[in-house]
Amino acid sequence: MSPTHLPPEVEKARASRRRLLAVFGSPQGEQVLAELEQRFETHLPVFQGKAGSYDALDAMRRDAHREVFLVIRRQLSLARQEAKQETHNHEH
Repeated sequence: MSPTHLPPEVEKARASRRRLLAVFGSPQGEQVLAELEQRFETHLPVFQGKAGSYDALDAMRRDAHREVFLVIRRQLSLARQEAKQETHNHEH
């Protein structure tokens, strides 16, 4: 399939990534995302506390928070790559 005739599910995924980029792609959006990551402490290890006395529910919660931000960051990266490709394709 040519890039102009993508399957509907691919177009839907790309549209979703473009929306994420519109929201978080600006300097202010990046700052909000960074502040949320700090608030949810995604930089810390999932397991907190003394070895052998970890709270499994707390670890699951931390892992879930981290996953949300990993997905957003990955989708932003893909959106930027796609935007760069589109710009490159329009120039040629």
